[in-house]
Parts: sequence; structure tokens; C-alpha cells
Amino acid sequence: IIGAKVAAPHRPAVSYAGDGAWGMSLMETMTCVRHNIPVTAVVFHNRQWGAEKKNQVDFYNRRFVAGELDNQSFAEIARAMGAEGITVDKLEDVGPALKKAIDMQMNEGKTTIIEIMCTRELGDPFRRDALSKPVRHLDKYKDYV
Repeated sequence: IIGAKVAAPHRPAVSYAGDGAWGMSLMETMTCVRHNIPVTAVVFHNRQWGAEKKNQVDFYNRRFVAGELDNQSFAEIARAMGAEGITVDKLEDVGPALKKAIDMQMNEGKTTIIEIMCTRELGDPFRRDALSKPVRHLDKYKDYV
């Protein structure tokens, strides 16, 4: 998102991520604030490592380990880094929050994190074979399985 905004500063830059993915890259918020690169990030917060938890359902007979995220607020973390932070609890507030964040990005030069609180319903992971033994299709790689 930073590169997209720097390449086209006259256009809004908006990213979307789950809380797990965002947890791995949220420090870029500080980079955006420090270097005056205004962006908008939408974080879907279902209070768990969803892909990992779904793998624990499928492969570990629902033995859940370290998958719950209960206490953090990404909107508060954003504010602590000098960005704007908006928490959305109701579906009808998503559009107005996004409009406000983009307005602040384009007119005030503000980076904003929109934290959308979601249910804990598990979706399918992007890779259903994430924990499967790899299959080699070329003979030259058969020794690496």
C-alpha cells in the first residue's frame, strides 16, 4: 500500500487484511505517519488467527492452541502510532467510516486504520493443502519429499 500511494499520491490507497495478516505488518502504520504517506487500512478483526484455527479444525481434531486474540484494539494501536483509528461495530457504519478515512487521507494527509469487528465464524483457509505432504510432479524433485 505504501508503494501504491507513493506512486500515485493523487489517488486513495486502501488495503484490506484480516487481523492475523495485519498483526504481521501493522508497524508500517508508523512508517506512513513518520514519512507523511497517508493511507487507509481496513482490518477485519475476528479476534483469532482464523486460517490457523481452521487448520486446527481440519487437521488436529479441534485441538485449539494459541489461536484466540482477545485484548488488543488495532484502532487504539493506530492512535498510539500517531494515525487515526476507527472501530466499526455495525455493518451500516462501514461505508461512513471508509468515506471519513478516505477524506482524511486525501484532504488532511492522515493515515487511518479502520478496525471492523467481525464474528468468530471460521472461513476456509486460502490453501486447503497448507498442512498436507507436498506432492512432487517432476522426477528430479522426488528426493525432496
